[in-house]
Amino acid sequence: MKRLQSLKMRWVTWVWNHTPNCAEMSRLASLALERPPSLSMRLRMRLHHLICAWCRRYEKQLRFLHRAAPHLDKADHDKPAVRLSNDAKRRLIERLNGQDPRT
Repeated sequence: MKRLQSLKMRWVTWVWNHTPNCAEMSRLASLALERPPSLSMRLRMRLHHLICAWCRRYEKQLRFLHRAAPHLDKADHDKPAVRLSNDAKRRLIERLNGQDPRT
């Protein structure tokens, strides 16, 4: 069991030393949305993802936002505008100014 743990730790250390750090990975993940990275960089990024769940999740979230963002504007136009009534606006302004509208 100790030997397996030792091998695992050596593997993780090797990958950590031969791949970009997490800060660099976040920058590379963002750049990869604009243009594909080189084959060697893609391999290094995938190796990093093997040992770092946070970077894997971050890149997954970036890809989701990249795909969803163009559709946000269309979704807003489909919904009716929600507006406050004049009375609600007045109460809000009075509250913000420190006056209690209930008195």
